[in-house]
Amino acid sequence: MSEDNSVDKRKLWRGNKNKVKLEISIYGRINVIHIGKDVLRVIGAPSYICLKINKKMDSFVVMPCEMTEPMAFKVPEDIMLNTRKQMKVTSQSFVIGLLSINELEFEHTYKISGIYSENNNAVVFNMSDIRIFGEEKTGGNK
Repeated sequence: MSEDNSVDKRKLWRGNKNKVKLEISIYGRINVIHIGKDVLRVIGAPSYICLKINKKMDSFVVMPCEMTEPMAFKVPEDIMLNTRKQMKVTSQSFVIGLLSINELEFEHTYKISGIYSENNNAVVFNMSDIRIFGEEKTGGNK
């Protein structure tokens, strides 16, 4: 039997999926979402991912999908094996819509930690967990 369709095991998450740091960054100024490699690993290192947002726009998921789905983005093929590769999604409508409905400023860079949902094979990001990059746990002290 051929294993041509199998995923390279080096790309997959080997530990406890609930204890990994699953993060994304949202760059408001340039309308880019940077998706951490561990997010991609825990959902099985797919070829395409989708961003799906709930109706209230207070949370969204990153999940594997087919290339024909709305908001489907190609994952670079060698992203897991090449330390210089990154997964960035540029979507002005998604970033502006998400930030504005949640009353966030466009000039900041934000980070959000997510939670893996085994039932949906997705990482869920709740907008109530968003923080300005560089201000995590600093309490405003400079």
